[in-house]
Amino acid sequence: MMQQVNRMPAIDSIPDDRTPAVARHGAIHCCQSGLDESSLRLSGALAGPLCEAITNASTAVPELASVELLVLTGERTATLVVHGSQTAQHNTGWLADGAGEAGSGRTAGGDELAALLQRRLPDWYGIERGTLVLDLIGIAAAPTSRLVYTDEPPSGSALESLFREIVARNHKHNIPTVGQLLVQRESTDRFRVTARVADIGRAERPLGRHGLAASLDASPSCPIDRTTPDGITSSRRLADDYWERNVPHSSRFPGLMTSPGTTNALAALMSLGFRDSTHEYAALLQGRPAADPYEPFPVDPTLALSTAELEAILDVTPHYETCRWPAKPTRFAPRFIRETVRTQAAGTDHEELLRGPHPAMTELGVQTGGSLRAFTGGWLEETGYHAETLDERSRGDPHFRGHPNDDADDGPVVLVDPNGESSDQVVGTAGELIMAANRALREGSHLLVVTPSRETAQWARDVLEVPYASRRTRDVQQVYSIPAFVYTGDGDIVVTERESQPLYWTVSDGQRSLYAGDRCLASGPVTAPLSSYTFETPRLTKRGDSMIVLNDDRSVRERRPSLAACATDYRAVRRPVLPIQPLFCTDVTVAYRAGSSLVEPIRSQRWDDGRTLESRRRHYKRALETFLETYTVGVSAQSSRTAPRFFERFLTWYDGRITWPVPTRDRLSRALPNWVHARTDTREPVVLENRSWWLPVADLPLAIAHGRSSDASAHHDRSATE
Repeated sequence: MMQQVNRMPAIDSIPDDRTPAVARHGAIHCCQSGLDESSLRLSGALAGPLCEAITNASTAVPELASVELLVLTGERTATLVVHGSQTAQHNTGWLADGAGEAGSGRTAGGDELAALLQRRLPDWYGIERGTLVLDLIGIAAAPTSRLVYTDEPPSGSALESLFREIVARNHKHNIPTVGQLLVQRESTDRFRVTARVADIGRAERPLGRHGLAASLDASPSCPIDRTTPDGITSSRRLADDYWERNVPHSSRFPGLMTSPGTTNALAALMSLGFRDSTHEYAALLQGRPAADPYEPFPVDPTLALSTAELEAILDVTPHYETCRWPAKPTRFAPRFIRETVRTQAAGTDHEELLRGPHPAMTELGVQTGGSLRAFTGGWLEETGYHAETLDERSRGDPHFRGHPNDDADDGPVVLVDPNGESSDQVVGTAGELIMAANRALREGSHLLVVTPSRETAQWARDVLEVPYASRRTRDVQQVYSIPAFVYTGDGDIVVTERESQPLYWTVSDGQRSLYAGDRCLASGPVTAPLSSYTFETPRLTKRGDSMIVLNDDRSVRERRPSLAACATDYRAVRRPVLPIQPLFCTDVTVAYRAGSSLVEPIRSQRWDDGRTLESRRRHYKRALETFLETYTVGVSAQSSRTAPRFFERFLTWYDGRITWPVPTRDRLSRALPNWVHARTDTREPVVLENRSWWLPVADLPLAIAHGRSSDASAHHDRSATE
């Protein structure tokens, strides 16, 4: 059974501000010589001494289950850290999971490894022990490639200098890097090796359906895939065998679809988990092989090597290529807490290779705080987006600006949780979520919606895809509202008696109406402000220090000392919110927090049984019927209303919930149900003559759509009395 993608866990609180979350206690830092004095630099390969030290330690220390080699980009160049573990996991920080004791209790063979490395490496090398702190490189996934092979196991000559070339190539392009080799002995002369490379200095991790689809057009620049011979590739390239993007370049929907002939749907979905690096980056931080998810793939994720082949891949030091970190880094070089300096490197200041402790080293890169806002801000920063935080916001405003799926890098990010506390300052109602979508659409921006759970993400997606609350009758929709006051043209607050029937707003035939049960209390064109409506309800107005309750003819009903005193017998009418288009599918990503990651599930829905030759045709037909029943209403033969851009909107809706190829418009025209009257037009391939959108309004001003008296209304965000 295929396992799920591994993720770094969520962080609600930390044990203290000094203990690292991701660390290697008892690590051995191998300091190359000649960093400051070039005459002391070493040019020969050191794979042999490294291999001898590791194999001898594996023999001498029975509890040494795994040896990890980390090639780390420091603030000047790369350096090497070696760590031994008594389990298959190397993380000794408090975010470690799986079997074994966190902290130094998991470390094994440290003294023996240090002594062997000191003895086998050249005398000019420095050897020191301590704790490697990796919190600073961040726990949000960075682009991470795992070496996998598709044919026969690679030979020693194919592996020789492989990691050296990868690091050197990345440094040539100023890409800070973490390279990892996990070595586990199987027998006297056989080892299993896991090889990974993380590009810490890149912000190329795709997010959700839009990001993954875009990555198919521009294949990820994997350091492993660039430098390896035939038969060896990167885990991030596996999705190329299962997915395609086949939409017109003018289209704005993702167009993510499985390639023809793809039969293993689970493997296809899992390959996307490798594409966005979530699994491999978490495995790198935890320091474990994590090969189970590769079972359904025709690749081997682990190298089975002889001692000679192991030596070939261990050519990882020394490195003298320089590398500059970004001018505004969001991830930082690891730090090293030195405990024992066994030998000093010749011509090298150890601090120049791997800096010592920093007061904030266990805070940088760790998404502290349990709130959705703190997590999202940390995730955006670690992902490489210096998002603007908006502390002062009105209803429908974003919480951040700047995320991976917006071309201008300033797209709105809204935090949504209908179960959240008001103090969390998150979007808690469907009406406010529609306001945020309206504003993003009007700006021409891609909206990122962040939610705390998969269930909440589904709720938000449902609201955006069907932006009305319910269908009261065949042609009447009940719309969402927000807890804000509705004002008359005189500035009075519209209220009803608390004993009255439940209130709701509807839209039908271009009219917006307020109902209490079956009784209509107000109605007017959706294009007109609410202040122009005539309300058959009481209203409140302030006179002096008192609140006056007025009848609908503005005669005085009674006087109350305060607004709160009115709430005992009256309730405010909530303000309705209208979407400015029939549905929101294009340029929207709805993601939820899963551990330390953001996830947007890839949906694949079918509208047929899939067992007959006619299934594809019935699939299209039923999809069209579902769309027509949800988003259009019938109109009379005399009406001039239609459903413009029908197929365009259908395709965006269809594309977001399917992984089949997008059908042609000719095929869709033939699949239209008989009860739809259609004709061709020079401007529109198909015009529906007897159907219109459920809300047939184009270019509706946001002030009208959001129920304000005007854009400049001074009281537009005051809360309604409950």
